[in-house]
Amino acid sequence: MRAILSRPAIWPVRAAWWLAVACLAALTPAAARGQMPAPVVNNPQVPADVSIPAGFPGNPIAFFDDYSWRAFLAMIWPAWNGQRGQPDPGQTVDGPGPRVFETYKSLAEVFHSDGSPPTSWQQFDPPQYNPCGVPEKFGDMTLGSFSKFSNLGQAGFGALLGPLVAQNTTYVRYLTAYNEIEFNQIFSQRLYLRSSFTPPAPPVTFANGSIDVKSSWIDLRNIANPGRFYTRQATVLDPVTGQCTTLTVGLVGLHIVQKTPSRPQWIWTTFEHIDNVPGVGATAPFTLHDGTGTPMPATNPYNLPRVLTPPTPPPFNVTRVKPIHRSTQQTNTAYRNALPANSVWRHYQLVMTQWPLVPNSPSTNGLPPNTFPGLPAPNDSTAFANTTLETFEQNSVFTGCMACHNATMKRTDFAWSINDHAHPASTATPNLLMRDRSFRDLRDTLLRSEQENLRNAASRQQQQRP
Repeated sequence: MRAILSRPAIWPVRAAWWLAVACLAALTPAAARGQMPAPVVNNPQVPADVSIPAGFPGNPIAFFDDYSWRAFLAMIWPAWNGQRGQPDPGQTVDGPGPRVFETYKSLAEVFHSDGSPPTSWQQFDPPQYNPCGVPEKFGDMTLGSFSKFSNLGQAGFGALLGPLVAQNTTYVRYLTAYNEIEFNQIFSQRLYLRSSFTPPAPPVTFANGSIDVKSSWIDLRNIANPGRFYTRQATVLDPVTGQCTTLTVGLVGLHIVQKTPSRPQWIWTTFEHIDNVPGVGATAPFTLHDGTGTPMPATNPYNLPRVLTPPTPPPFNVTRVKPIHRSTQQTNTAYRNALPANSVWRHYQLVMTQWPLVPNSPSTNGLPPNTFPGLPAPNDSTAFANTTLETFEQNSVFTGCMACHNATMKRTDFAWSINDHAHPASTATPNLLMRDRSFRDLRDTLLRSEQENLRNAASRQQQQRP
C-alpha cells in the first residue's frame, strides 16, 4: 500500500495519461458547447451508469453532473411504504414520507459491536444494537454520536477527529447507509467481520449498482429559515449527557457513491444545502457562517474528547475554499428551474462529481492524475469537497474523495466504512486509528501533499520578490 501512495508512484505517470488529462482540461465543457443534457426530474430510478454520447470529444462534466442530479433525485424520492430502498412510483419528488436513502441499511444496523450478523434487508435490529437503545421501524432515523465513529467526526484524515458546530451552536450529525445490492454482499460474504477481507482472505470487489450514502444533518432549533430545508424527525443522542431526544433535523449534505459498469472505481457525487456557506444563490443567515469577514480556521479547533465537556463549544466560520465548477453551476440552474417553484429541493446544489478518467479500467488507481477533478492544474482549481463533510480537506485534491478512498482500493474496493467498522472495529476509539495501516498511509500522503503546498507557496513568494 505504501508503494502505491508514495510520491514516486504518483508523479511518474505515463506520458499518454498526462496528455489525456491535459487535453481534457483544454477542451470546452459540454455545457458551454450547448450539449448539456436536458434535466430529468420525474424518474425515481438511479441511473445504472453515466451516459456520454458516442465519440464525444470534450470534457464530459455535464454528463456526469446530469448523472449526479438524477441519482440525487432518486435518493430523495419518497420511499414505497414498507419497502426499504424502493421509490414510490405513484409520488413525485416532493411527496410526503421518508426518502429512499433514509430507508437504506444504516451503518449501525450493519456493524454490531459484538460481531453478530445484521438482520436481513427488510428487517430491523433489536434495540440493543440501536445507538439510542430504541426499536426502529420503517422510516425511523437515529443519529447516534459516538455509537459509531462517523456519526459525529468528519471525513478525511486531518479533520477526522473534529466535529462541526453549526451557527446555532449544535453539532452537525452524520449517517452512513447502504443500498440493498451492497448490503446483501456485505451480509452474504460476512464483510461485517474483519477476517472476511484481511489476508489470507481475498480482497472485496463490490457488485455494480452498489451504493453507499453519507448524509449530514443539523438540529433546526433557532434556524432562521427552516422552510428552506428538507426536514424530518430523528432520535438524536446527546454526546455529553448520553440522553436521546426526538428532534426536527434538516438535511445539509449528501454524498452518493455508486459502482457502475464503466466506472468500477465508483462515481462520487456530493450535494449541499445552498445556505450552508456564502455563495451564489445563498441566503443569509448561513448555517455554517456568521456573515462576517472572520476567516475559517486553518484546522479544526475541536476534537472528539473536547466535545465531551459541556457546554457545546462556540461555532466557527466555514467557507468554500474552491468554487463550484461553472459547468456544474449551469447544471444546477437547469435542474432547479425544472423542479416545481415551491420545491424544497431547489435549495440544494451539486458541489462536485468526481470520476475516473479512463472507463472500464478497474486496475487504475483513484489518485488525482487519473480523476476529474484531479491533476494537472487547472483541473484541481474547482470544488472537490463538501463543506459539511470535509470542512478542512478542501485545499488539496489529494484529500478529495477518490484520493482519500484510494487507500482502501485493493482491500475493500474504496469503501472506508467497511475497513473501519468491521468487527473488531479499527475506529472503536480515536486511539485505535493509528493501528490501521491504511490510515497511516493516508496520513503520510496528506503530510507530503501539505509539505509540497508549503514549498510551492514559498517558491511563489520568492519569485514575486523584486
